[in-house]
Parts: sequence; C-alpha cells; structure tokens
Amino acid sequence: MLSVIRQVATSKLIFKYEKKNRLLFSFSSAIGTKTRTTTRKNWYLCHHHYLRQRHHQPSFVEIIRTTMSSLADASKTTATTTAKVTGDNNNKSNSNDSLKRPSSTDEDNNDATSQKQQKKDDDHKDNNSNRWKKMKKNRNKSNDGGGRKDNTWIKDYGDDKRDKRDDPPHAGSFANPAMRKQFDVVLENEETDKEGGETNNDTQKRKVVLLLGFLGTKYGGFQINPEQRTLHAEIELALYRSGMVSKSNFGTPHKYSWSNSARTDKGVHACAQVCSLKLELPEKDWECNSKERLDGPRLRLQKNLPDDILALDMIRTTRNFCAKTQRDRVRYQYMIPSFLLHPDWKSVMESQGVDTTSGREERENPKLPLSIEEAKKVQHILQEYRSTEDNRNKLKAGLRKYEGTHSFHNFTKGLKPGEAKAKRYIESFVVQDPVIVNGMEWIPTQVLGQSFLLHQIRKMVCVAIDIARGAVPIDFMDIALSTKGSIALHVAPAQGLFLEMSYYDGYNRRKNSQKNQDLSNLDWTVDGPAKDRWIKSRDVVRSHIVQEENNQANFIQYLFLHECIYDCRKVYGSVVGLEQKIEK
Repeated sequence: MLSVIRQVATSKLIFKYEKKNRLLFSFSSAIGTKTRTTTRKNWYLCHHHYLRQRHHQPSFVEIIRTTMSSLADASKTTATTTAKVTGDNNNKSNSNDSLKRPSSTDEDNNDATSQKQQKKDDDHKDNNSNRWKKMKKNRNKSNDGGGRKDNTWIKDYGDDKRDKRDDPPHAGSFANPAMRKQFDVVLENEETDKEGGETNNDTQKRKVVLLLGFLGTKYGGFQINPEQRTLHAEIELALYRSGMVSKSNFGTPHKYSWSNSARTDKGVHACAQVCSLKLELPEKDWECNSKERLDGPRLRLQKNLPDDILALDMIRTTRNFCAKTQRDRVRYQYMIPSFLLHPDWKSVMESQGVDTTSGREERENPKLPLSIEEAKKVQHILQEYRSTEDNRNKLKAGLRKYEGTHSFHNFTKGLKPGEAKAKRYIESFVVQDPVIVNGMEWIPTQVLGQSFLLHQIRKMVCVAIDIARGAVPIDFMDIALSTKGSIALHVAPAQGLFLEMSYYDGYNRRKNSQKNQDLSNLDWTVDGPAKDRWIKSRDVVRSHIVQEENNQANFIQYLFLHECIYDCRKVYGSVVGLEQKIEK
C-alpha cells in the first residue's frame, strides 16, 4: 500500500477553503498520466480535523481509496503492456524459455527483501506479545460475580515481575518475619485469618476512617519503614489481631486501601491523625445506625493497640474516600518553652561551667553534646525565665510573615529555588497566651495551612524564635522566603510539635450533595463524645511534652547546638551582609 501511495505522489492535492470553512478538492493531474517508479517526498499531508466534510460530500479517505484503486489497475495494465512488448521484441532475438525465467540477480534481491521483511514482522510480533499478559484468577473473591473477571488483562513490562496481588509483605511490616524477630513480636493467630482461631466468612469489607492520637517518642515516624518500629506498623498489627485485616492482606497496605492524612516525623506527636482503610467487620457491626460511630469495633481495636496510641473515633465513609487527598486543611501546634526567647544563652551556659568553645567533633555524642548533668544545671536556671510582651510581639510579627503563599524551599530539604513543590499556603500562624506548667513557662503556637513540607514547621519556628530574641532582624524573613538563593537553616526540636486537627469540609459538602446524608460528617470540632476524647488526647500530648522536657532537656541540647555548634548569628550575618552588598 505504501508503494501505491508513493506512486500517487506526483498528483498534487490542492486544498481550497471557502469563507465558511468548507473544503474542496481538486487534482491538478489526471490519473492516466505517466507514473514515476522512484520515490518522491512531495505528498501533502493535512491534520485530521481539516478533513471533516458534510454528509453529502465524499470524505478524503474515500477519495484516496478510489485513487489508489485506479492507480493499481493502471499499474497492472501498464505492466502487462510492457511485458507483451518486451516479449515480442525478445521473441525475435531469443528463445521462449529465456523470457519466462527471471534472472538470478532478481531472485537473490527478492529473497533478501522477503527475509528482511519477515524478520521485521517477527520482531514486531515478539514485542507486541510481551506487552500484555493475562491476569491471574483472584482466588480471594467468591465466584458470585463480585471479583474481577478471569479474562482481564494487565500491563506487562517484560521484567518478569510477579503480579502485584502476589507481592510479599512490606519489609517494615510485622507480617515480615525479620521484623517480628527484631522487635520480639509474636502473632498469636499465625495459622488463621481471624482472631480466635477460626475463619469468619460473614464479614463485609467497607471503607472507614480512623481518628488516632499518639505519642511519637518511641517510634521512628508514622510512615512504615524497614528495620524501624513505626506507628503504621503498630496500627496494622493491632488491626490484624482484631480480625479487621485478613491474613492475605496483612503486610500489603494497598490491598486494604490504606491512606493517612499526614506523615509525621520521628518524635512528633498527634491527637488528630486521620487514616482511611477498608475494614472487614461482621455484618452486625455494619447494621448499626450509620449516624452512630462504630464504637464496638473501635473498642476492640483499642485493646490491641499500645498505651501510647489511642483510637479516638471510627466512622464509615464513602467508598472512594482518601484521607490524604481529600483533606482540606490541617492545624499543627508547637509548644515553645519561654527560655528559648532569652537574649543571651551563652552567658547562662558559661556561668554553669559549660564549655561553649569546643566543636561537635570533640563531643562524645554529636547529637546530644551536653551531658545530662550539664543540661540539668542550665535548665534549672533558664526555667525561671519569663517572656516579656516585647519579645512575644516580635515572635508574633515573625510568625505573621509566613502567612499567605510563599516559596518554602529554604525551610525544607531537597528543593531548589523556584520549584513549584516549594510553594505552600499558610492561612494563619498565631501565638496563644503563655501558660506555666511545673514551674516552666510555655508559649503555644498554632499554624493552619493546606499542607506542609518536611521540617517546614520546625524551621519556621526556629527562625521566628531567633527574631524574637534579637539574633536576626525581621528583614531576614524576606530573604528566606524569596527565590534568590538557598540558605541552610537550623531546625527546632521535634518534641514540641504535634498534629492538632484535620479538616474535611470539602468531603462533607460533596457527601451531602451526593445523597449520602446518612453517613456522619468528618468534623471533630462539634460537641460530642468524639470531641471529648480528642480534648483528652490533646491534654495528654501537652503533658507528655512538658514531662519529656523535664526528663531529657531536649530544648537545652538544642540551645547549645544552635548557638555554639551551628553558630546561628554568624550564618544570619553572612546572609544579611551578602544581601546588602548585592543591593548596593
């Protein structure tokens, strides 16, 4: 077909347009003219939307098809005529046998051409055959039409990987024997799918939301990771022991549609972490009034959770709900001990005999450069400090600079100036009234935004504290939030940060407009038992932060690192001085 189209190349196809965008065709050369056997690249192509015709006009494809057919007939007639003429001429000089047998050179050329075409077709066939493969039967579903069809096809990239449904358990899950051995975890029901030793086939799998509160001190963050005890792994283990996640799904979160609204760092706490997943519960649990919470399953889950993880609420949602993508806003709280606003840390440390001139390399533990005795001495002096109205106003002014949409590439890691990922919208960053707990004054701060980057809140608090105590002018904020360059900023301790509330206003509106009013709204600011449990969890987190500082003196260690090792004043001075030189 390609050769026929190339023979038509001498016929110039001209497109003429009228004012009403009607397309007319005309050929400048007749079909019966002499065609060239050599290839010429003078075929005029046109985009497909130019070829749309009225119903009574012939389409461009039909014109080409008719033209190709006529040319093919003309080529056959020409070839027959040429053969007859050649045969008559050769009959006069040669024998009839020589006319019927083609030359050996032509046979070799034809064989070579056919072999190349055959090889090309075989390669194309092999490539297409490895691109798709038939999906394995889903044995986890019943044959009542609820599962996938057996003739479903999935993409195969030719790397001989196993079907995703046959994936081994995650390396950071307690379904992995290595994790159970590392942390001495024993599964009481390893031989059965459900708790109690028997498999219950009367369960229904539906989407729910879990509201969780936890203390992150003992865990390496929320996200599941190998060789670390994470919050996700502990929650999954409790779900499995409660019979809410089957043995075939244990260790593979994608099988039960797991999603969490936030990925808290190591040591960060929360009292409103929202997780969505598909739970397997008996039919009697689902038959309760949908306006009521699933308190029975929630209490069973709480029995299998550690003491530092609380199941605050369990609500049924729509089947397409995702805790990560459908969250509108999130509010974090950072509790700042007032002694961080002290204008001169070094003098207090030196008065207690702390060597402020030695570097990180000379310390036994670079992350905890001060001994417990040295940290306790400094803490005993600094806990008597009380913030003034002046430095609290400076703190408010510094935090207010973050409000709005800015590029926070300097307040995280791994992002360059100007990257779209660095842009975040901060709705508010407020300072609450100071409170005194166990003789130490604390200043709670609340930040409300759409989403946050890694270490973003802790770095924002660090710079705002330095502005409040006079270590850097407030004009530095304009430099840090600009896209002119990168600045290596220090990070405040994780012990003062916790996730306070998650908001799903958009989901509630869509749910009600889709005739799902029988499902409860995801709003834990409304008075009720769930809000009462949330308030108690927040009080537990705040008390834990205060007690943790009294025992470990994490903020005192941060003082020494920030002032003596990191040398924040020198870093700020170099950045501000360089900016002033550029302006001049």
